[in-house]
Amino acid sequence: MNPYAAPQTTQSFAGGHDVGGNSPFLAQAKQRLSSAGYVLANNEAYENRLLVLTARHSGFELTKFGFSEKFFVFQEFNHLDQHDLREFSAAAFEYARQHMKIFLPRGLGNSLWSYAVAITKFADPAMLASVQNDAPTKHMAAAEIPVVFDMSQNRLFYFEKTPLWGAAYYAGFRKTIQRMLT
Repeated sequence: MNPYAAPQTTQSFAGGHDVGGNSPFLAQAKQRLSSAGYVLANNEAYENRLLVLTARHSGFELTKFGFSEKFFVFQEFNHLDQHDLREFSAAAFEYARQHMKIFLPRGLGNSLWSYAVAITKFADPAMLASVQNDAPTKHMAAAEIPVVFDMSQNRLFYFEKTPLWGAAYYAGFRKTIQRMLT
């Protein structure tokens, strides 16, 4: 049995996965990420999750003061609440950390940015407000950046404010989200 093969569709995964995987949003994101030089992988099993798309970009970035690795990790949900999003964001960050290609220590010439993109048929309104208003989890020379695409509204939600700690990076995070996902 190949441990890297895509899981069987009868297997149960966190969050449910009955959204479809072929949405116009996901197709557009794939095209933009690929055009920007991201390395793409489809339908990866990770920690009892089916990641419908992962994208990695590594390279030197003057604005990040060294090497930078960016990951977009996509998972589909039938319904999404705040607890599910927190768990997914943490799992996406861990996936990114484990799949880094530059082996310099974070903070010493290397940084990691994980965009956890949840695609959902229905999103809890309180969770959407939280995504827009509550600062994402920070790590040393790294960040978890949750993003939600609510299919019922055909709209993308992400943190729209700029916190004092890390202020130099948040405009760039928003610009990356807009360029790759809108």
